[in-house]
Amino acid sequence: MESISGYDGEVRIIEIEAGGGRQRVATFLSDDEMRQLEGLPGEAIIGAFAEDGSLRINATFREFLHETIGRAAPLDPAMRTAAAEQGNGRIVYIDDRLPEGTAPVPEEDVLGWFLVRDGGIVAGSYVANPEHKIEGENGMTAALRAMRGAMAAALLTR
Repeated sequence: MESISGYDGEVRIIEIEAGGGRQRVATFLSDDEMRQLEGLPGEAIIGAFAEDGSLRINATFREFLHETIGRAAPLDPAMRTAAAEQGNGRIVYIDDRLPEGTAPVPEEDVLGWFLVRDGGIVAGSYVANPEHKIEGENGMTAALRAMRGAMAAALLTR
């Protein structure tokens, strides 16, 4: 199986029929999940490879990733603890691909923000950072690894 440089999760590179020809794409779904879904939905295509080998990120995937973060991240015990400690204001959701201790945090490694009120994350308050890069200086986003299960479940249950 081919893999993407800088990513240690399960990103698969496969060929699909697209636009009258074959296209190499990156996805987080397993063969079994694609069988259950009877194909590869657009939300599960991280990106397509250009002729020069670069990965062109799929906007539909980016949007789906951020929707999933908005729903799933507030359920994470570490996020709840951070909100309780913050009290009021906002929590900046930083991509875990960033090496520990990096300061200041590059804009491309900030996934987004959650509003915090009275020690809790405000439902529906997630704002995606338009400057975040799925594939940046520090490699493929670690948010994919963290959100993979929630993303696959969302696709399988719709």
